Amino acid sequence: MDSQLLSRIESARCSLMAKDRIRVLDAEGNILLPAGETGRVSIPEYFTLSDVQDRPYFGENNTFLKVDVTPPIVLCIDDHGPVETDFLVLLAELIKQFNHEPVTIQNQYEVYKRVLLEELMASEVEALASEHQIEMEQERCVLTFQIVATESQSAKEMLEPILREQKAKDDRFVEMDRHTVVLLKSMEEIDGFDHDMRDLAERISQDLSMETGKSCIIGIGEPRRTLAEIGESYRESRRAVEVGRIFLPDEHIYLYRSLVLERFLMDTPRETGARYHSILFNRKNARLFNEEMLHTIEMFFAKDLNLSDTARQLYIHRNTLVYRLDKVQRQTGLDLRKFDDAVTFKMMLLLGKSGQDKPRPVY
Repeated sequence: MDSQLLSRIESARCSLMAKDRIRVLDAEGNILLPAGETGRVSIPEYFTLSDVQDRPYFGENNTFLKVDVTPPIVLCIDDHGPVETDFLVLLAELIKQFNHEPVTIQNQYEVYKRVLLEELMASEVEALASEHQIEMEQERCVLTFQIVATESQSAKEMLEPILREQKAKDDRFVEMDRHTVVLLKSMEEIDGFDHDMRDLAERISQDLSMETGKSCIIGIGEPRRTLAEIGESYRESRRAVEVGRIFLPDEHIYLYRSLVLERFLMDTPRETGARYHSILFNRKNARLFNEEMLHTIEMFFAKDLNLSDTARQLYIHRNTLVYRLDKVQRQTGLDLRKFDDAVTFKMMLLLGKSGQDKPRPVY
C-alpha cells in the first residue's frame, strides 16, 4: 500500500466522529490503520475478498466494506447499524477520490468502457461526453454476453457481426475482455422491458449458436437515464449472471429484476442458510428427497401448483403425483399444495444453493 495514500486515508479516518472505532485492514484482515495498532481482525467467511464489494457486510461485532483500490483494502467499524454504515461508505468514497488520477481518453469507445467500469467521476463523464459528442441524457440498459472463446476468436469477433444486425441506431457494443462483450441498449423503442429484452437476448443467442456453434450466458441490468449511471446497470448484469448460474443453472438469460428472491438468498450468511436448509434436507429425509422426488416438486412449482398440468408434463397419473405430495406431507408436515407451505419449502431448498461456492466463469 502506497505510504502517501495511507497517510491521506488516516487524515480522513481521523476527521470522522467514529475515528476510534474504524480500522483499515488489508485483504487478509491485518490492521494497517491506526498506525499504532497491530494484529488481525477476523473477517466473516461469507465476505468474499476475491470480489469487489459495493455494500457493507456484517460480522458478529463489526461492519466491513471493501474498497477497490490496488491492493484492495477493507474498512472495519465496531458495531453495525445505519450510522456505522454511513461512516464506512463516506470513508470509502474519500479513499476512491484520493486514489483517483486524471484520465486522458481518445475516443468514444474508451469513454463507454471506462464509464461501464465506473472508473470516472461524474464531472469527468460529463466533460468527456461533451468532448466526444455522446448523449448524456439517454435511457440505456446493459446486456452482458459471456462466451467461451476459442484460441482464434474472441467474443467480440464472434458477436460483432450479429450485434450489428440486431442493434438499433443508438446502441453501442463494447469489448470488456476476450470473453465478455457488452451491448449498451437504447430504451427508445422498447415497450415491454422484460419481454423485449429477453426476446432480443434470445435472438442474439440463437444467431450465435447457428453461426459459430458457441453458447453464451447473458445478464441484463436495469435501465438507467444518464450516461454516468450505466456502470450500475453493468454491475447488475454481472450480478444477474452470478446469481442466475447458481439458482437457475438450466437457463442462460438472466434479468436482474427477476432475481429478487435469489439475490436476497445470496446475501444470507452461509451459516444461516445452511442451518435452515438442513431442517428439511438432512440425513433423515435423504431417501425422501431423491432425484425423482425433487424433479417432481420443482415441476409442480413450475406449473404453479397445478396438479393436472404437472402430471401431464411428467407423464405420470394424477394420483401418482398426489401420492408423492402426500408422502412429503407425512414426513415433513408441509403440504406443497398450499401456497404458504410451498413457499417455505422453496425457500429452504434455495438456501442450500446460496451457500454453494460460486460457479466457475463460463470461460
